[in-house]
Amino acid sequence: MKTAIFGAGVAGLSAAIELVERGHTVELYEKRKILGGKVSVWKDNDGDSIESGLHIVFGGYTQLQNYLKRVGAADNYSWKAHSLIYAEPDGKQSYFKKANLPSPWAEVIGGLQTDFLTMWDKISLIKGLYPALTGNEEYFCSQDHMTYSEWHRKQGASEHSLQKLWRAIALAMNFIEPNVISARPMITIFKYFGTDYEATKFAFFKKNPGESMIEPMRQYIQSKGGRIFVDAKLNRFELNSDETIKHAVLQDGQIIEADAFISAIPVHTVKKIIPKPWLAHKYFRNLHEFQGSPVANCQLWFDRKITDTDNLMFSQGTIFATFADVSLTCPDDFQQGTGTANGGSVMSLVLAPAHQLMDMPNEVITELVMKDIHNRFPASRQAKLLKSTIVKIPQSVYKAVPDVDKFRPDQISPVKNFFLAGDYTNQHYLASMEGAALSGKLVAEKLHAKLGS
Repeated sequence: MKTAIFGAGVAGLSAAIELVERGHTVELYEKRKILGGKVSVWKDNDGDSIESGLHIVFGGYTQLQNYLKRVGAADNYSWKAHSLIYAEPDGKQSYFKKANLPSPWAEVIGGLQTDFLTMWDKISLIKGLYPALTGNEEYFCSQDHMTYSEWHRKQGASEHSLQKLWRAIALAMNFIEPNVISARPMITIFKYFGTDYEATKFAFFKKNPGESMIEPMRQYIQSKGGRIFVDAKLNRFELNSDETIKHAVLQDGQIIEADAFISAIPVHTVKKIIPKPWLAHKYFRNLHEFQGSPVANCQLWFDRKITDTDNLMFSQGTIFATFADVSLTCPDDFQQGTGTANGGSVMSLVLAPAHQLMDMPNEVITELVMKDIHNRFPASRQAKLLKSTIVKIPQSVYKAVPDVDKFRPDQISPVKNFFLAGDYTNQHYLASMEGAALSGKLVAEKLHAKLGS
């Protein structure tokens, strides 16, 4: 059976891997010149890797790791020290280190030893997070009607821990504030990460996600007979009388015929190409309930090292929520002699919340970032900034706000030969690389089961 997949991000690539392994004829179409979607990376004129964001592999990303192993990329990422590191003013750092004990004692003992929380913070968190640690999927779904801030306060957890600890986590996870994000994804994370010691481990790609993950996926799909096309933007679907897809039409007028069609493009783009007759189905109307979170990524090249922390870092009260010195975390990239890098730090910073940044000039954003960098890293005050880049994504992952989770669609649509993939579709994980990988697995399995080989 021939399947056409539109969108070559992690979801589309994962679906393609599953289908070519089952012997299907697969054609994958990507509107841009590069693959990867929200984790894409490209080289600029200086030879520097420009990343669309700071992407890491969590221990809990089991499906993504499964794909990396299958495509021969299992050694393309490396694990870092198992702790949450918060950058404080004047070069100080605070830590949340898990104790070397089984979960949840690793988290409880580690939390009690954390230096940036008061004893009341710690006691209130142990008591307050208990329902999340012992909850199940039914409980998590039942809490989707309130924001995380509301849930946190309802459990009696302290305000200081909300702002100091969980705000940075919410911004890193969905790029929105605790008083905006739904309680459902946050407490789901607590369950996964608070009851499984291995789930919270961080790993960085040794080079960058484009070369360490996306390229091996591409090569694997093509080695199995899959065909991948770039500069191939989907324009519309032409329908048969029964509302099934007759063929797809690309922006350049090329007609794509297939037995099945998978949309693995972002939900805000899917809404634009849904044929009007399909809007009679609530399934397709529900897609209009989703809005994307704006996010920006800033990269800074310095002439010297401004930190020696080889790990993911968080920050509270700064324009950036999470960040890393990728000259340390990614040892095969951003090194001396590579593009602009001369051996100094290369900071990759996720700017969130970013709704106020979308229309702001890049040089103004860079000034704001540098002000906070100087505040957090004293060595940067004497360092020379060699280069800076800003990548803005007006609609990234969907905003996981209250009462939206129930609208996440199944991968099987009401149209017999049309399927959906993407981290916004219904799977047990969140909007993330793991969620995208899971959606790719699910859409391939369901398509195969429904339409046969």
